[in-house]
Amino acid sequence: MASVLGEICLDCNNPMLLARFWCEALNYEVLMEEAGLVSIGPKFQGDGGLSLTFAQVPETKSIKNRLHLDLRPHSTAQADEADRLLSLGASYADVGQHEDEGWIVMADPEGNEFCVLAAND
Repeated sequence: MASVLGEICLDCNNPMLLARFWCEALNYEVLMEEAGLVSIGPKFQGDGGLSLTFAQVPETKSIKNRLHLDLRPHSTAQADEADRLLSLGASYADVGQHEDEGWIVMADPEGNEFCVLAAND
């Protein structure tokens, strides 16, 4: 028997700031909030997707993530999705990628890197 990945947890300084960003990015909603901890997940049962939990820690991010999320745009072009994420508070990130890569490297409002992949046609 195997395990099922049910949740991804991220350390951060401001859990609600990241929860709001990722809710908008993924069309998620806040599922649980308590002191120093916020969990988000799909708005509708059956949408699939993992929940994300943001846990407050005192230290700030200091190096490249060892784990990152890859987002695949749904019903929009990769560049348009990157623009939308920028408007939500994301920024472009340089992790040493080449200009001709098939993905765009970005960072959330606390600097956690993630990629925007090309949309499926």
